[in-house]
Amino acid sequence: MKKFNLILLSTIIFSTSLLATEKVYSFIGIQASATKANKLSTPTIGLSYGEQTKDMRTSISYNYGNKSSDTFQSLMMQIDSAILTQTFRDIPFKPYLGASFGVMKHNSDKGYLYGVDTGLSYVLNNSIDFDLGYKFLRTSKMKDLDTIHDLEFTMHYFY
Repeated sequence: MKKFNLILLSTIIFSTSLLATEKVYSFIGIQASATKANKLSTPTIGLSYGEQTKDMRTSISYNYGNKSSDTFQSLMMQIDSAILTQTFRDIPFKPYLGASFGVMKHNSDKGYLYGVDTGLSYVLNNSIDFDLGYKFLRTSKMKDLDTIHDLEFTMHYFY
């Protein structure tokens, strides 16, 4: 756990210094996800908080899912970078690519998550955007799960 805390703190400091060069927008969000892990699948809901500039976004999210006897919980840090910015400059769709890492609990099994994410944001106005994203995650120190596929829909409110 000490290693994870050190990595999380380093990432927050690094991402904050990246965001300091441009105007920063803070946001909160709500998420609905379809999570598939090995042969298990469950819907999850979550909350996120983060900051973003024109080209970069960092966020922390908590997700929870429960289906019959399976309970999923995760706390994740995500760092995304806008891609194809010149191509998508004049339209409200904004593609991104990034990295995710965090901790997860599945029933009584606990471990770490890390992986890549990609998606497409739709900017509705200056206060709201919608995000459709996909995460491919690997686990560490978990007995029952080794990979996770997450398809999520998020609404962000900027303040």
